[in-house]
Amino acid sequence: MRDRPTSTMIATLGGQPQVVTLALDALLERGEPIGEVVILHFAPRDSRTRQALMRLDREFPNDFYAHAQRSMRLRRVMLRDNDVPLDDITDERSANVVRAQIAEIIRLEKLQNRPLHVVIAGGRRILALMLFLSAIVHLDYCDRLWHLYTPRAFLEEARDGQRMHACPEDGVRLIEVPFPRWGADFLGFRQLAQAQFQQPVVALNLERCRQVWERLTPAQRRALYWIVRGDRPQQAAERLNVTPKTVDSHLGAVRAVCREVWELPQDHPLFYHELRELFRPAMPFLAPAGAPE
Repeated sequence: MRDRPTSTMIATLGGQPQVVTLALDALLERGEPIGEVVILHFAPRDSRTRQALMRLDREFPNDFYAHAQRSMRLRRVMLRDNDVPLDDITDERSANVVRAQIAEIIRLEKLQNRPLHVVIAGGRRILALMLFLSAIVHLDYCDRLWHLYTPRAFLEEARDGQRMHACPEDGVRLIEVPFPRWGADFLGFRQLAQAQFQQPVVALNLERCRQVWERLTPAQRRALYWIVRGDRPQQAAERLNVTPKTVDSHLGAVRAVCREVWELPQDHPLFYHELRELFRPAMPFLAPAGAPE
């Protein structure tokens, strides 16, 4: 029998990290060969979102899903308005920006030629709506849309990540959501929607990236290069034959310049996941200057 292609799970996240792992466990139980998990979230300025992200990080040490004992990458994508992290959807503008960004994320994931499993369970309900609208346009018949059913008793028991995994008797299960795939059935509709919702927020912000890049030392550029390529700080240190403390120092310098160029608050943490998402689209345009020496 021919092996099934590696697939990607996309989910939204609020303050309940167990939504991600419960859905992932259910997909793996179905035999889905998930290779990457993409979570969409707002800026982690409140303690619940920060704790949820930290809890998920512990589930995926060094791109390895410990519960299932298999290699799997966790990719965190922060929602932004013109590269400024969003705290929430508060008006029509931010709603349109988030819808455009989610559509672009799904479009780019589709370019990887992997089946997508989109989970509309975590975070704000409006995020689930945005995912659903994007699914209508961008998902094909190989992709799936899922709702996570969690019995009320287990919901209380697992709240805030107190339990990240369920037993069969807990009754947690995925329900496939039927939806029209207008983009797959009518290609003109997909092209029209892409043109309509193309926003500056999802365009390459080359000028700001170049401003940061030009102010970095060669060593700082090398550290950032490998982080953007997908390394964790420990992996980048091993690759560059330096200590993790040295990489942390380089990334600290990168964060300081980014805060200034993007006019972010000085206490904004800019985790390495965020640096990766900021520079990922621009990195091909910075190479070969960004290539390791």
